[in-house]
Amino acid sequence: MIINRAFYRETAVTTLGIAVVLLIVMSMMNLTWLLGRVVRGGTSESVLYVLLGYQMLGKIDVLLPLAFYLGILLTLSRWYRDSEMTVLAACGIGLMHFLRPVMLIGLSLGVVVMVASFYTTPLTVRQIERVKVESSQRLEPDQVAPGVFTESARAGRIFYAERTRRDGGLEGVFVSSLEQGNQGVLVAKTGRPFTDAKTGDKFIALHDGTFYEGEPGAANYRILEFGVYNLRIEPKMIDEPLVPMEGLPNMSLLGQLGNPKASAELHWRLGKTVVLFVLALYAMVFAFTDMRRGRMSNFFVAIVIYFIYSNLLGIGETMLQSGSVPASVGLWWVHGGMGLAAVYLLRRRLQNLPLFTLPMRLKRA
Repeated sequence: MIINRAFYRETAVTTLGIAVVLLIVMSMMNLTWLLGRVVRGGTSESVLYVLLGYQMLGKIDVLLPLAFYLGILLTLSRWYRDSEMTVLAACGIGLMHFLRPVMLIGLSLGVVVMVASFYTTPLTVRQIERVKVESSQRLEPDQVAPGVFTESARAGRIFYAERTRRDGGLEGVFVSSLEQGNQGVLVAKTGRPFTDAKTGDKFIALHDGTFYEGEPGAANYRILEFGVYNLRIEPKMIDEPLVPMEGLPNMSLLGQLGNPKASAELHWRLGKTVVLFVLALYAMVFAFTDMRRGRMSNFFVAIVIYFIYSNLLGIGETMLQSGSVPASVGLWWVHGGMGLAAVYLLRRRLQNLPLFTLPMRLKRA
C-alpha cells in the first residue's frame, strides 16, 4: 500500500536521523569526560578513542528505543500538521491503521535492541574495564600527560614532562623516586622511551640532566650531571579486571538467579526491548497536533512521559537489587502499568475524547 510505504520510508529516515544526532551528542559528552581524565592523567591518550568507541557501541540499546519513539512522534505529527491525517480519515484510514506498520518496524528494531542488550552492551562493558586496567598499569612514559604529575604503577615514582613531541619524545622531564630509603630526583632536558633489543626490557633515555640523591644537607647527598641516563621501567603484571554486574554474560547471570542484583540486571536487559513497543504506543497517542494549542504541547507531554517511564524503571531496578520486589515480579509492574496507560490513552484518542479529564467538582469550580 502506498500509504504504508510512505510511512515506512519517512519513519525510518526520521528515526535514523534522530539516532545519529543522539549518538553525536552523547559522543561529545563522553569525549569531554574522557579528555578530562586524560588531562588529569587518569587515562592514557592512546586509548582515548578506543574507550569512546566502546562507550558508543554500548549505548545502542538505549538510543534506538528513544530514536524510534521520536521518529514515530515526529512523522505522525507532521502528517497531522499538514492535514494528511485528516484527508486519510475522510478516506476511511484512521490512526489505528498505522498500528500494524509501527509494530512491524518495532519488531525489526526490537531484534537489534535485544541483541545489543543481551550481547553487545555486556561485551563492551567488559572490554572497557579491560582497557582501563591495561591503561592504568602500562609503563610510566605511556601515562605521562604534559604538565601533569603522574604517579607510576611502581610505588614511589612520579613522572612529569613539560611537553610531549609528536614522535613520542619528552621535553622538560622530572622523575622522583624512592629506592632503598634514598630519595632520588632526576631532571633532564629531553627523554625518549625505548626497548632493549636483547633483553626486551623497557627504558627511558634521559639526555642532558642532573641527578640528585639523598637528603639535602646530609653527608651522603650527591649531585651528578649526565649526558645520557637510561632509566629502567619495571613492568607490572596486569591483573584481571573486575567485571561489574552489567558486564557479566547472560549465562553467568542465569547461574546467579538467587542474587537480587543478577535478577535485576536480567530484567533490565529484557526491559529495553519492551520499552520500545510501549513507547511506540505513546508516540501514536501524542502525535495528534491541535494547531490551536500549538505544535509543541503534545511533544512536551511525550517527553515528560519518557522521563517518567525511565525514572520508574530506575526505581524498579533499585528495588529489585535491594530485594524489595520479588524477582518473579521484576520490572513487569512498570512495563505493565505504562502499557495499560498507553492502551487507555490510545483508546480515548481513537474515540476523539480528551486524553485527560478533570473531575466534575473541579470543572464546576
